Amino acid sequence: MSKDKIIAAAIHVFSEHGYHRASMDEIALSAQVAKGTLYYHFPGKAQLFKTIVMDGFQEISDRIRSVMESDLTLEEQIQRIITHNLDLFLESRGFAHIVFNELSNGIEQDVLEELKGLKEGYIDFLAGVLEEGCKDGVLRSINCRLAAAGIVGLLDSSCNYYISHPDALNRDDLEQFLYTIITTGLFKINV
Repeated sequence: MSKDKIIAAAIHVFSEHGYHRASMDEIALSAQVAKGTLYYHFPGKAQLFKTIVMDGFQEISDRIRSVMESDLTLEEQIQRIITHNLDLFLESRGFAHIVFNELSNGIEQDVLEELKGLKEGYIDFLAGVLEEGCKDGVLRSINCRLAAAGIVGLLDSSCNYYISHPDALNRDDLEQFLYTIITTGLFKINV
């Protein structure tokens, strides 16, 4: 359980102080673990940061893969993709802050490359879902990879806006807005 405590503490410390100002000492203190325990689980700050981000992206990928394996319509699948993305970022605002503000702030290049690869894999996965919709004749003839990248970007920036402007709209309105924008652009006939 100390690993879970460390990750929770690190999310808090990274989101509060940023990657560069966060220290392993502060994370150990916040997690209430000995420094040796921290280093036993994570050899350095970059690996800890990478674990947090990769685990978050893996969680959303796993949720969405389970949705895609069910017998839902494409419209329902897109709704669930939106819901699961919002859940990930809105339920863990510390994680959201890290993703939206820290991934471009001088993180070690090898860590950035791994995270980029994970995001590219997620985009490829979504593109595959969209390709099936095109084959079935439900979606417009589109560049599915570009559309998937656009969806991911729209979800990320909309979540960031929502978190930064909590009084601008409620969660249900955000979800409906995203669904309308995405499906209006993709589907041959408005859903």
